[in-house]
Amino acid sequence: MFLEILVILLAIVLLFMRICRMLNIPSFRTIRMFNKLPGPTHYPFYIGMVADIMRMELKDVLPFVKGHNEKYGDLVANYALGAPILFMNNPDDIEVLLTSTKNIDKGPDYEVLAPWLGDGLVMSTGAKWKQRRKMLTSSFHFKILDGNTECMNRNWKKVAQKLLAADGAPVEPLQIMGRGALDIICEAAMGTILEKDESGEKYVAAVKRVTHGAVKRTMTPYFKNDFIFKMFPSGKQHMEDVKILHNFTEKVIRERKEIFEKKKRGESDEYSEEGKERNAFLDLILDMSETKGLTESDIREEVDTFMFAGHDTTSTALQFVFLHLGENPEVQEKAYQEQLDIFGYSDRDVTKDDLNRMHYLEQVLKESLRLHPAAPQIARQLQEDLTLRDGRVIPATTKVFLNFMILHRNPKYFPDPEKFDPERFTPENSKGRHPYSYVPFSAGPRNCIGQKFAMMEMKIAMSVILRSCKIKAITRLKDLEYEMAIVLYTKPAILIEVEPRNKL
Repeated sequence: MFLEILVILLAIVLLFMRICRMLNIPSFRTIRMFNKLPGPTHYPFYIGMVADIMRMELKDVLPFVKGHNEKYGDLVANYALGAPILFMNNPDDIEVLLTSTKNIDKGPDYEVLAPWLGDGLVMSTGAKWKQRRKMLTSSFHFKILDGNTECMNRNWKKVAQKLLAADGAPVEPLQIMGRGALDIICEAAMGTILEKDESGEKYVAAVKRVTHGAVKRTMTPYFKNDFIFKMFPSGKQHMEDVKILHNFTEKVIRERKEIFEKKKRGESDEYSEEGKERNAFLDLILDMSETKGLTESDIREEVDTFMFAGHDTTSTALQFVFLHLGENPEVQEKAYQEQLDIFGYSDRDVTKDDLNRMHYLEQVLKESLRLHPAAPQIARQLQEDLTLRDGRVIPATTKVFLNFMILHRNPKYFPDPEKFDPERFTPENSKGRHPYSYVPFSAGPRNCIGQKFAMMEMKIAMSVILRSCKIKAITRLKDLEYEMAIVLYTKPAILIEVEPRNKL
């Protein structure tokens, strides 16, 4: 009799534990540890902030997080359908998290991007991520930077011409910049020059819809079920957009593969601007498909990842540079004068030596990224307990959100934080600043693999455009609402006016 009761009790406990896992109900240990952290009073059954999230638009996310941060401090603990959620905004705490080699999992929210990006570098974790990151990092940094300044100069000159073609009328730069950045990542990294048709514009537009829709999906609990999601118009549009994106990258891979096979047979006549045989980053991936056993799916995952990350964040960041320069004509004039000191009135291409002389322009870019990081928020799902420097412990399974727009506006490190001031990033003013108070490309083992490429490209873009265009802001920063998607979007769309300065 006693044994039967014990078996029944054990069965009840196991059933209860299974139900808890299905419903995301944390363990008693997690609840006990998590409830020691500051945060709002929790709803019954730890439903938590999901009731707030379901009523939100993307524009409401930043005020929501900022309000909690101001009320409870740099750590804010909450629940969402039983899952422990933590908002972290202290540089000391962020350093502990981002430098961890164990807590590198981005968490289940990113799974909404899986139909598009699969298990590529952004999405993967654990052993697969470590192996892939090691294979790609050094080759991306050096192969992609070597010999591609000509490509960047040429394509940003085309962008400048398109901006000037508006003949002083208000223009929305994001779409134009997006196509320019896409042309560059395709040619520089993938070895493919895009055709002059609408496929590039369709790709850029599809990326915007997919990233916007993916975040909105994470905020709608019943949309996390694929079957239900695909029944709604937004789900159908999402799958159609994923098809557009995959068709585009498959075409890029197919065309490059033909050239790659010719090069192996010694039949290619493709050379870089230095006269050496040109090796695209995609060639490395194709070579890995033979030496490391990468499948067709593996190749597409990485190409999808680099195509997205290599153009969308850059064009998003540059539109904010335009807006800041338009609102601060004295800064724009100083940046222009630096270009005159380097180039005079010449329309020659930017060289690597020129880039090293653009100190003030680099400060402008850094300050724009401080106020408007292209990727405004990231998350980590803790795989093990995280002990902070003050001794507090964040329990495993907690989902930690880092909002860089709030972090970068900490007055302790950036006095008068809403002011656009490139002088913050002079060597003198940067000295002694906490290294994790400013992380526009994230940091630690999962930092942005393409940050050197991005800074090089943005410098060339702004050098070319500043020498040919005078920028005036139509949209005002004070009128913008920010949408916390995968990248930072705004409502209304940013508009500028462009006047000719020097002919290119």
